Amino acid sequence: MTTTRFLPGVVLTLAFAGTADAQYGSSAYSTTGRPASNLVPSVAPIGYLEPTPQPQPPGLPGRSLSMSPTALDRVTTGGNPAIPDASNPVATLTGAAPTAGMVALPNGSYPSPYFTDGPGCCGPMGRNGRIGYELYFNTGINWGFGEGAFGRQLNTGVLVGGGGRSLFFNTTHDKAWVVDLGLSFIYNRGEPGHPVEAFVRQPPITDIFGQTTPQPDVISDVAIRGLYRTTFNFALGRDWWLWGAGSTGLETGSNLRVGGLVGGRWGTAHVDLLPVDVESYGDYQRRQDTLMGFF
Repeated sequence: MTTTRFLPGVVLTLAFAGTADAQYGSSAYSTTGRPASNLVPSVAPIGYLEPTPQPQPPGLPGRSLSMSPTALDRVTTGGNPAIPDASNPVATLTGAAPTAGMVALPNGSYPSPYFTDGPGCCGPMGRNGRIGYELYFNTGINWGFGEGAFGRQLNTGVLVGGGGRSLFFNTTHDKAWVVDLGLSFIYNRGEPGHPVEAFVRQPPITDIFGQTTPQPDVISDVAIRGLYRTTFNFALGRDWWLWGAGSTGLETGSNLRVGGLVGGRWGTAHVDLLPVDVESYGDYQRRQDTLMGFF
């Protein structure tokens, strides 16, 4: 006879979100136009013109007004407007037309060619949006119903799990493709006082010559002490933020998020059995197998 068993669950999830920066070594939320004061170039760019020597404050030993500025002077002095016909690395890399002036930067440094709104990080912001991430933990209840021993003899159980999600946002950051990887553990306690029929192992037979012969499994009355399942979960999905951008750092007030996942799970499951015929089959048996499913 074919039986069907359903083991649904109710899950409560806690998530922590963040944003993966597209460039190395800078904050993801730098203010537009922030001076890049931490850049110390080793050489000046092609086409750089030495600034006019400035009078030195009194009391600086070993410095005359006619001396050329040092590398330290060039770094700590604000940038000059772009000079026509001078080399423009930003225009060379991006194909953009040279601008009439440059944002004040230390001499020898330039804004990122991928971030056209000003110096800093967080580019490119053209065809694709940010890549975010979430770490989550969930817990809830699990119960079995339907035909079969598991549906009749298992009590309400507990589910715990966790994992991580990568969010691939669009340019407006109100939609994202989701890749979800996680682990789950489910436990249901059985009813030892209500025996059911199940396959149990017979002990092997040893003949007079010392040779051991395994015996086939037989159906016998057993009590279910507990059912355990541990799985690795993997899924793809799509999320929508209905009231604005959902990426970390771009939220404005409250928001409403909906979405869905399609995936599978693979892992291991085992059941603890208490045979009624202790003399023939012992007082404990464990049956284990692989587990897979779709959700």
